[in-house]
Amino acid sequence: MIQIILSQAGGYQDVVAYLQQQGAHVSNMGPERGRGSSFRGKLSILAAMVSPKLWGVRKLWGSDDIVLLIGWQALPILAMIRCGLVKRPRKLLVMACFVHSVRARRGLNLLWRALRFPGMGFIAFSKGEGDNLIQAVGMAPQDVYFHLWRQELYGFGGAAAAVEGDYVFAGGYSNRDYDLLLQAMAGVSAPLVVVAAERNHVSVPAQSRMTLHLDLPEAQFESLLAASRVVAMPLKSQGEACGQSVLLRVLRNRKPLVATRHEAIEAYLGSDYPGFVPHDDVEAMRATLERAVEDATFRKALSDAIMQAESRLAKVGSPGEEIHRFLLS
Repeated sequence: MIQIILSQAGGYQDVVAYLQQQGAHVSNMGPERGRGSSFRGKLSILAAMVSPKLWGVRKLWGSDDIVLLIGWQALPILAMIRCGLVKRPRKLLVMACFVHSVRARRGLNLLWRALRFPGMGFIAFSKGEGDNLIQAVGMAPQDVYFHLWRQELYGFGGAAAAVEGDYVFAGGYSNRDYDLLLQAMAGVSAPLVVVAAERNHVSVPAQSRMTLHLDLPEAQFESLLAASRVVAMPLKSQGEACGQSVLLRVLRNRKPLVATRHEAIEAYLGSDYPGFVPHDDVEAMRATLERAVEDATFRKALSDAIMQAESRLAKVGSPGEEIHRFLLS
C-alpha cells in the first residue's frame, strides 16, 4: 500500500490523483486549500508542522508499506519514526521541502542527516536540491530522484494566449528580487503590473507606472500574465526550486520571458535561452526588458523559444506516472 501525506489539501493533484487511481491512500495533515491564492507563510507552515493531526499517522502504515511525504510535515513525522512512535515503512520518499536561505539550508541539512534511515529518499525539483542532498546530507545518489515539476495549475483561460498588451508582468512569491526589478523598470518605457504576496513587502514607488496586486486568486493572476506584452522573472541567486509555477503559466500562454538565470528555470528553457540575464544586474535586466518591449523581432525570438520549451515539456509524460515509478523502484 502507498500512503500519501499532504501538508495542504489540494496540492500536487496531478500526482496525487494518479496515485489514488493506483490504489494509494491520501491523508491531509495540514489546512484545507481552495482555488484562491496559493501563497503560504512560514507561520502557516509551522502551525501545520505541530498540528495534533500528525498523531493520526501512527496507524496509517506498517513496515511493508510505501510512504510519500509531501511538504514540511515530513520533519516531525520522520522524528516520530526515529523515536519509534511510528513504524518505519519499507520505503519513504520526501518531496516539496523548498529552502531559499543559506542559513536555513545548513540547519535543515543537519536535521535530514539526523533523521534519515535505510529506505528513505528524496524527490528533488532542481539540480541544486539534489546535489545538496547527496553532498551535504550524505544521501546515496540512487536515493535522490529528480522530477521536472509540471503539474496542471488552476486558472488557465486558454483564449488569452493570443493577447499582447502594453505592460510588463511580474508575479510570484518565493525567491523573488522585486527590488532589482523596480530599479530596472525605472528605465523601461512600458508600465509594470506586479502580483506578489503581502509577505514580499513590495511597495509602489512614487511617480511610477506600476500597478500592484497582492495575493490574487490564481485565475486572476494568470489573466494578468496572459494579457501582458512581456513577463519578467527577477530571482535571487540563492534558493533551489523557484519560479516554476509562474514559468508553467508562461509556457502555456506562450509569453516572452525575461528572467534572472537560475538552474531551476534552465531545466525547462535550456541554458541558451536568449531572455536570461545575470543575477544582481540591474542594467542587464533593464536593457533586456526594454528590448523585449520595443523590439518585435526579439520578442518573437523569445516567444519561439518558449513554444519550443513547451513542446519539449509536453513530451516528458505524466508527473503521476513518474512519481509512481520512483515509489516502486
